[in-house]
Amino acid sequence: MSRTALPGIRRATVAVSLVGGITLGVVGLLLQPAFADDPSEYVRVLADSPTAGIALQLFAFSQVFWAIGLIGLAHAASHRARVTSVIGAVLGGLGAFGHAVFAGASLVGLAMAEYAVAAGDPEAALAAAEATQGGAFTPFLACGLLGTVLGVVFVAIATLRARTAPLWVPIAMFGWVAVEFVLSNFLSGEWMTYASGVLGVIAFGGAAVAIWRGGRGPWTTVREAELETAPDATPVQTATA
Repeated sequence: MSRTALPGIRRATVAVSLVGGITLGVVGLLLQPAFADDPSEYVRVLADSPTAGIALQLFAFSQVFWAIGLIGLAHAASHRARVTSVIGAVLGGLGAFGHAVFAGASLVGLAMAEYAVAAGDPEAALAAAEATQGGAFTPFLACGLLGTVLGVVFVAIATLRARTAPLWVPIAMFGWVAVEFVLSNFLSGEWMTYASGVLGVIAFGGAAVAIWRGGRGPWTTVREAELETAPDATPVQTATA
């Protein structure tokens, strides 16, 4: 593989990861069963839902793309907003890690709840589901939540300062954080899910397009830049008698 192709591959990887992360996240939200007021009833709904497991799996897989996409987006802005980009990249990576652990724990809790419901023990099903919502998993839940929120905010600030994307992209990222993590605590309904999904697609889809159309500079190493600017050398062959 030619070294001149590597910057384009890195840039494409980040752009595809941004699209993949938000796509898997939105589809997972749409497949997730609606919340019920009674926790025990919601556990039964989860256990009986054919899409609950798929939604959690998509959420877990999306964290790989989130980590690559957010760190790559921060890297693209690091030449003009170094400190903010580094903070955003670190927090975004920690957020993806925390959410991945939480998603795995939730899958285990769901499997245990399904078994308990099938066995006719709703109290055990509720206990299995609640076990993944606190206790030893609390640090990972906090890491996923705070890391993602603050990571996206810092990356959006870095993108805004570095002008690596149109102005509306970081603004949409701020809006997505507000709707997904703030307003959802005060407002409910399917329209909140749709609003979050639309804002997420606009924000991170726009960021992906900006990365895809951007220059090769942020994705080129010093050595690769030297090879690109160096004059072509003709190898000299020597003959031995």
